[in-house]
Amino acid sequence: MLNYIVKSLPKMAPLLMFLALIQGSQLSAQELVTASGKVTGKDDGMSIPGVSVKVKGATTATSTDPDGKFSFKVPTGAILVFSSLGYGSTERPAAAGMNIVLVATTSELQEVTVVGATIKKGDLTGSVSSVGEKVIKEMPVTNINQAIQGRVAGVLVQSNDPRPGGAVSIKVRGNNSIQYGSNPIYVVDGLVIEEALNTINPDDISSIDILKDASATAIYGSRGANGVVLITTKRAKNGDGKIEYNGWYGVQSFNKNIPYLNAQQIADLRIDAYANKYMDDNPTADRQTYINSLLGTNSVAFSQDELGVYRSGQSYNWLDEITRTAIQQNHTATFSKGGPDGAVYVSFNYTDQMGLLKTSNYKRYGGQINLDQKIKPWLKIGTNTNFSRTEESYIDGGVFGIAANANPLLPINDQITYLSWKGIQSTDLYNPIRSLNIDGKGNLNRLLTNNYVVATLIPGLNVRSSIALDVRNQNYYNYIPKSLGQSLRNSTNGSATQKKESWVNWQWDNSISYDKTIGKNSFSGILSFGLSQNNYNYNQVNASGFATDDFSYKYLGGAYLKDQFQLSSDFVTNSLISYVARFNYSYDNKYFATLTGRYDGSSKFGNGNKWGLFPSLSLAWNVANEDFFKNIKAINVLKIRAGYGIAGNQKIDDFAYRSLYRPVFTNGSVTYVSDGRLGNPNLVWEKQKQLNLGLDIAILNNRLTFNADYFLIHNNDLLMRRTLSTTSGFNNTIANVGSLLNQGFDFNINGVILNGKDLKWNMGANISAYKSKITKLYGNVDAIYNYGGFTGVEIQREGNFFLNQPLNSIYTYKFEKIAQQSDMVRVQGIDYGGRTIRPGDIVPVDVNGDKKIDDADRIVVGKKDPKFYGGFFTDVTYKNLTLNAVFNYSYGGKAISGLYEGLLNGTGEYSGHEDELNRWTPANTESNIPRAYTGSGRYSVGETDYAVQNSSYLRMSALTLAYNFTQDFMKKAKLSNLRVYVTGRNLLTVTKYKGYDPEGGDGYPTSKMFVFGINIGL
Repeated sequence: MLNYIVKSLPKMAPLLMFLALIQGSQLSAQELVTASGKVTGKDDGMSIPGVSVKVKGATTATSTDPDGKFSFKVPTGAILVFSSLGYGSTERPAAAGMNIVLVATTSELQEVTVVGATIKKGDLTGSVSSVGEKVIKEMPVTNINQAIQGRVAGVLVQSNDPRPGGAVSIKVRGNNSIQYGSNPIYVVDGLVIEEALNTINPDDISSIDILKDASATAIYGSRGANGVVLITTKRAKNGDGKIEYNGWYGVQSFNKNIPYLNAQQIADLRIDAYANKYMDDNPTADRQTYINSLLGTNSVAFSQDELGVYRSGQSYNWLDEITRTAIQQNHTATFSKGGPDGAVYVSFNYTDQMGLLKTSNYKRYGGQINLDQKIKPWLKIGTNTNFSRTEESYIDGGVFGIAANANPLLPINDQITYLSWKGIQSTDLYNPIRSLNIDGKGNLNRLLTNNYVVATLIPGLNVRSSIALDVRNQNYYNYIPKSLGQSLRNSTNGSATQKKESWVNWQWDNSISYDKTIGKNSFSGILSFGLSQNNYNYNQVNASGFATDDFSYKYLGGAYLKDQFQLSSDFVTNSLISYVARFNYSYDNKYFATLTGRYDGSSKFGNGNKWGLFPSLSLAWNVANEDFFKNIKAINVLKIRAGYGIAGNQKIDDFAYRSLYRPVFTNGSVTYVSDGRLGNPNLVWEKQKQLNLGLDIAILNNRLTFNADYFLIHNNDLLMRRTLSTTSGFNNTIANVGSLLNQGFDFNINGVILNGKDLKWNMGANISAYKSKITKLYGNVDAIYNYGGFTGVEIQREGNFFLNQPLNSIYTYKFEKIAQQSDMVRVQGIDYGGRTIRPGDIVPVDVNGDKKIDDADRIVVGKKDPKFYGGFFTDVTYKNLTLNAVFNYSYGGKAISGLYEGLLNGTGEYSGHEDELNRWTPANTESNIPRAYTGSGRYSVGETDYAVQNSSYLRMSALTLAYNFTQDFMKKAKLSNLRVYVTGRNLLTVTKYKGYDPEGGDGYPTSKMFVFGINIGL
């Protein structure tokens, strides 16, 4: 038969050509149209990348880009099939400008791994906020907290350490503990971690879910009192293998510096200060004659070198000598492929952050492996494993502050050991240029791995067991050369430190979960048992006396001052046992209920107090799904939520319930010495009762969504370290000291303003507020004071606790005014405790009117917490070009800026602020800046609330301009996606704060950065 067909082909050729011509004319006659549009998810309205768009009955197909968009040529009348892993497929007639909404299924894309179990995100019925992959990748950041700043209601993110690799703090609904455990916990693919978050690569994160109320966090019981941040890393999607690269390169510089006085201005200020003091002591003397003497050869105010600089008009900036423009770069390559029986996701990351101070640096190397594999139709195993290594080059902590506040009358010199004012060297002012020679290094190796096996015994019934490890090894090394001031001052002849720390934390979880739908009724439940143990140990060696600096910290055996060797080490272990039960019920997608109970036993409490029970209940009603509501087409979602629960806190020092002693060998015998802490066997769990009322609304086909929550949190048995009288033989103890009430609201709104074919505009905003109040302290005590200062018994402005006052209050004298000549009669009748008030000086308020200023006149002058805070964003897309801006803000908080207060000292013997150019003088009496003065006897700037700062601010966190290349271009280039962008970070900050930064504080200025980046997919 085959031979016959082959022999007949030449004879059939004309017929075949004729048929081909007919078919070709039919194809050319069949008109092609462009099908285009965007695919989003029904639950969150977010765009879905990688959706398969196929012509039904044909091989023609494409997929959506990172923004969920698609565009390709199809025959007229074609039916398009849309499908994606984790979503139900749908069919629609082809058209231009299509809006496709896919409904999520119960696949892994809609699941989140909590302790011991994987549950649907929809079962988190409490107050939960989420940030998706699209939002995370909009900002080029190296820390996960930076990615959510300003995006989530009720979550205050602050960059309080802007140094390379520095930490970013996060608070969920304010402060709900006095001293211990005030930060949320982080759960990475089911593994609970609490520190070193900068080891996690944001490029590996698929979603971040923040659990804010007890009904959401109760599954974490003892750990969820201050919120839970659930991090889910990326998994492969079904389909062809994918290779992606995300890289960016940034140029960084200081965002703001202090307007310091230059050399001439400092000299004029010093002259004024000395002259004012002299005239106070010698009222009948000639002021100008005295000033002339200050500028002469026997000056008591200046060295001759300083006067030479003053007369020459020069000024020196020491900070410029130790700073630089810094480069940052980040590179991530990912490889993924998924199928019906398994999926693999692998990534590699490299991050390099140069510090703005010379010789400082931070690097991170990391990799992520996520594997899921079906062994049998009913059995699946998997792993989520991450390894990272960070390397840091440290700088002596005082380098920046010394250089920033250095004497502008002192010429730059990298040979002098100490800096000087008035020609007098201060051994506290190490030469910052020479301090760059300190050899400080550190590294951290970290392994995060969660490995599981899950068996589906019958449909809906899953048995899961997982073992997770968090293994960290951190090393710190430091060497101070012999010739530096730090070594000379302490006579160490070179000093070296080696510190090695190790953490091995393991977590074993086992659970049974069941999911069943019967008619309109849906049930799900989890029973879980878990064990976790945290092990920490360290050893440290300090050595002094080195014959040479050549070996740095690497050869401690070369140190010859053996009597100055210092050795220290410790081993600490704590553990937790947990039982969890959780039940979810919903009826007809209208009524929802979640009941959770967790029972925890902690080794941090003594016998009889180890166990705590943490229950919660949440209810929800989706009114929009009621029959009587279906005629109101404009409202798609109207859900009312209510939840109540108890969460716990046990984040205290280990063995706090016992008094600890350590052996000391002296005079041939061993004695046991207390570490100073009195054990408290009566310690109990800190328990937090939370009520949450919420409302979710979506209107106009989900184009406008609102979420609002009110919360009331009452925290009992607050855990705090108390100071004890030394007559007791101890100086402190940890105790349950009282109760705290915290209440507030979160509000979030998102809207699609324009949704045209070429022009789209999305906006969103959130605002949050909380107000805390201490409702009880131990016994009949109405105040707990924080003592310190030079004498150790002075009441500090911060860290005090007062009954019926906010937690983070500022306590000091109230500023009344800058004294004028007309006030002299009045102030002479008041006892200022040995202080003398003259025109131009600060006058405190006599609060109780007893004509005496003492501790009874100190009051709470403000609170550090903001009145409200939040953020907002806007996305404008025209064709393939997108402009995105993200802002965050805080309003109404107060802060103490020790930096600014020090610069207003008014002596001219230290650095000064430009505000002092408008200081009070007899010719400028309307000024609110105190007069210049050297010496004691008057109230300083920091002794009242005169310079307490308004810490409100509005910041543009990021401004990004991005271009997504067209589908036609990517097809030709054989790419799945290509995006290039430029981002400016921290370009604008509007604030009245006089220090470096109202968010980051005064230790180090916040930086701005311009970033150029690219995302490529194959």
